Amino acid sequence: MTGLLAVLLLVSLLYATTSLYVFAVSQPFVGPGWYNPYGDLPAAGRWQKANFHAHSIAWGGLTNGGQSAQDVVSAYAGMRYDIVGVSNYHSLSASEVTGTFPVYEQGWNVQKSHRLAIGGDKVVWRDYPLGQTAHQQQDIINRIRATGAVVALAHPAIRDGHSLADLRRLSGYDALEVLNHFVAPATAQWDAALSAGRAVWVLANDDSHDIHGAGETGVNWTLVHTPSSAAADVRLAIRAGRTIGVRGQRGQAHLQFLSQHITGDTLEVRVRGPVGRVTISGQDGVARNTVITDSAGIIIARAIARSDDGYLRTTVQGDSTSEGELLLLNPVVRWDGQALGAALATVDTSRTSALRWIAFCLYGAAFTSIRARQPRRVPRARPILT
Repeated sequence: MTGLLAVLLLVSLLYATTSLYVFAVSQPFVGPGWYNPYGDLPAAGRWQKANFHAHSIAWGGLTNGGQSAQDVVSAYAGMRYDIVGVSNYHSLSASEVTGTFPVYEQGWNVQKSHRLAIGGDKVVWRDYPLGQTAHQQQDIINRIRATGAVVALAHPAIRDGHSLADLRRLSGYDALEVLNHFVAPATAQWDAALSAGRAVWVLANDDSHDIHGAGETGVNWTLVHTPSSAAADVRLAIRAGRTIGVRGQRGQAHLQFLSQHITGDTLEVRVRGPVGRVTISGQDGVARNTVITDSAGIIIARAIARSDDGYLRTTVQGDSTSEGELLLLNPVVRWDGQALGAALATVDTSRTSALRWIAFCLYGAAFTSIRARQPRRVPRARPILT
């Protein structure tokens, strides 16, 4: 019983000592120009195939991982991945043992509000194990961000770990795991964030727990345009939006991205391969009228942004012969040439102080009540020596 009370006390202290935030205003991207993450790709870079979310045996088998870290890395190496991350929960030991890309999955809560910390060197242990409001989620985002890692919200649709309302309020996260083998593409969640002026970019990951499991490994990956697989270069590329989400089979896809340009308010995207459909979506994920032409095997898709479109993003689906292949391109977003999207949430110092003072008073009252209920010890009578 004492142990249970101690655990409950610790959990309550986590919530009592959280910070409360003033969230950035949720509004569409605005500005006279357009930011195109693929518009000026560095000449020194190339598209590298990456998976940032896979699990191996860890923590003595307590977490769900079927094979050793070396086996997981070998599986991805066999499919010619350039960047492999073994993202065990709250652990960087896999990257230290295998020499692979440093990444871990943060979150030990029942709500499945998990984050990927990409390219950092320090683990954030703190979490809120029961339900999480946007305030607690923002607190964890800020803590991971302070370590220098890229912050990506993992599988946001699972258990509503990051709801649509949360995604419209939160800030400071760099990317969203739109493709994950456990669930359907989280495009509604992505559009919610983008429509609220959050400049977050696409990630696609397997979230593999068993490299021999059907449909778990080599089905979703992120193309990152970077000069190297070094953590610093990868972090910079993700934060600039130089990523593409891909769905394929066994680490291979036939759809190929060629270019994305915007002139005035007209977006033009070029791709090659067994294309079945190209959709260009604007504000709130509403599809815009898209004109598609085929020029010598190159598919050209064009759409014109409406005045209320803060962004335009493109989805390329394979035809019936392509085994469900998919390309998710990062959007072009309106901007002023300086600030891209919403500002960061700031700590509401007065409300945070009030919360902690109330918690202090409640803990003090509870402690006093417990002390008062304890039976008083009656001193034993001492024998009188004569």
